[in-house]
This record gives sequence, C-alpha cells and structure tokens, in this order.
Amino acid sequence: MRPKIVVGCALVVVCFSPVGGRQRLCHRAADLIAISVLDNKDLDTVVNVAPNGKIAVPLVGDVQAAGLTVSELSQKLTQEYANKIKAPQVTVTLREVNSYRIYFVGKVVKPGILTSKSEVTLLQALSMAGGIVTEQISRCLRGARDPAGPRGFPQAGPGGDLSQNIGMEPDDTVVVPDNPLNVVYVMGEVRTPGMLPFVKERDWTALRAVAAVGGFNQFAARGRATLLRGKTTIPVDFNSLMRSPESEKDIPLSRDILVIPQSLF
Repeated sequence: MRPKIVVGCALVVVCFSPVGGRQRLCHRAADLIAISVLDNKDLDTVVNVAPNGKIAVPLVGDVQAAGLTVSELSQKLTQEYANKIKAPQVTVTLREVNSYRIYFVGKVVKPGILTSKSEVTLLQALSMAGGIVTEQISRCLRGARDPAGPRGFPQAGPGGDLSQNIGMEPDDTVVVPDNPLNVVYVMGEVRTPGMLPFVKERDWTALRAVAAVGGFNQFAARGRATLLRGKTTIPVDFNSLMRSPESEKDIPLSRDILVIPQSLF
C-alpha cells in the first residue's frame, strides 16, 4: 500500500489505498466471518479475523483470511477440508465488516473512530461524523502523487464541486485542524489517535509522540508507519527504532502527521 494524500489549510485526508486504485472487498482484521460445511454441522463456526490475519477453523486449524475475498476464502477452505472429509461444500459469509474504520480528528462534531458496514464517500463520512464545526473551508491541495493539482473542497448542493468527494478506504484518516501550524497528529492504530500541541520546548519525536497517545494497539503495523511532512512522505520503521534505539536515531517531529496503518497479516 502507498499513501494517497489530500492536504489543505482546513482539511487533511490521509488515505492508504491499494496500488492501482480501489480493489475488491477483502477480509481484514476484526471482520466477523461465518463458515458452513454442508452436511457437517459440527464444523459450522463464526469467527473473527485475528490481528495476524488468520481465523481458527475446526478440524483445519489456523487459516490465512486477511486479503482474501469471500470467494477466495471459500475456495481455500474447500481445499483444506478436502484433506479431511469427502467432497466438502464450504460456504463463507461476511457477517460484519468491522475493519471499515475511518478516523476523524479535529473540528468535526464527533471526532474519533467511525465504522461503516459499507463503502462511503468523503462527504458521506463527514456527515456521519456530524459535519465540520468551522464555517470556513479553505481550498484543498491534492498531494504530490496526484497530477491533478489543486482542487476545491467537495461542495454539496446544486452546481457544487464534487471532484474531491473521493471514496474512502478502510483506515483512512480525516483531519480538520484547529490550528494546523501548532499541532502534531498521531493517527491510525494507536490507543488514542489525536493531536499533540507543538511547542519547541517539548521536542516531540516519533517514539515520544506514540507514547503520548497511549502506544500502539494490537492491530498496528509498526514497521510500515508513515510521516507526512508537507508534500514529503517519510517511511518510519518503529520495529527498528524500538529494537535498537542506540543505533537508530529517533525522528524529530515538527507540525507533522504520523500515521500507523493496520497490519493485514
């Protein structure tokens, strides 16, 4: 995955989308899956995808589910059960899409984590978060990877400009800053995503900022974090930082956005 960024004076959208655009809906950590094996009721089960991307399946054991569609997982389980029972017919149903989470920070009515059972656009997500508190929405600038250049913030209503009304992906982060010049943002898979006041005396670094928001949660991909500094994207490997602090220099922060994505496996 690589970041797709929309940045502006009033709004920042940090999107981690698969390379090549939107993809088929795949299982991810925390999703609830129902598995049924025809004429084998004892094997029927309902399981959550674990943080490592696997599910525990009766008679078979742990099976990788994250990254697979319903059809692909059905085929995989059919192959696994073929080694145990004769001519298995396996049905997989996605009961709950708990991994479709969008993070809202800053001047929205209901900041925090928004979960959805289906795909939503940026305007729909903002509506679910109660809307933007501020009355002034400055123009947004799409990130350096988007050749389209500057675009306006999506406006609803007749004749409105919806060119920025992008589709949201799981784990996208929407930031509406109170004061974008004096805060450090820590987003994604940490215990309490949010803003940290930027003051020179505090000397925020990547490790200190994560510690200040409660540390990583169980879904964090610590080795694939990203630091957004203006139009520059800097990869951050927290595994290396924490494993060898004496040889790895912690990264100083200055009005940056630090994003920790979800681990798929």
